[in-house]
Amino acid sequence: MQGDELKEEIKKLYEEGKTIRDIAKEKKMSYSKVRRLLLNSGVQFRGRLSPEIVAKVIELAKEGNSANGISQKLNINYNTVLRILRKNNLASKKRKLSNDDIEKIKEMYKKGESIYKIAKDLKISTNLVVYHLKKMNIYKPNSR
Repeated sequence: MQGDELKEEIKKLYEEGKTIRDIAKEKKMSYSKVRRLLLNSGVQFRGRLSPEIVAKVIELAKEGNSANGISQKLNINYNTVLRILRKNNLASKKRKLSNDDIEKIKEMYKKGESIYKIAKDLKISTNLVVYHLKKMNIYKPNSR
């Protein structure tokens, strides 16, 4: 097989959905050689997001959309969205509870408030409420 024929064959296999690794194995070539041939033939590699999509992710994040919301709107993997946001310093930092909030959890729970009500009042998850109650060694789950 000549150079141009081989290049076209490899390009065709890649565009049909085969991975570079599979093509290399099938053609008894190294991975880097196949990748180089594909690069030289101007093939757009799969898995790369276009700059337009990256810009859209950033725009939606700046509008206040969550990573989960962006991932659903644009049909992109959640972790891909997070990676873009982190790279552009837009990933939200986890909010740490203040000592006052932790004390408030303790007081409300001792007064008999439900975990759901505590979570709703403090705008945190029920799991976080239970976590802090267990940490303070005062959580008693309802035995049914």
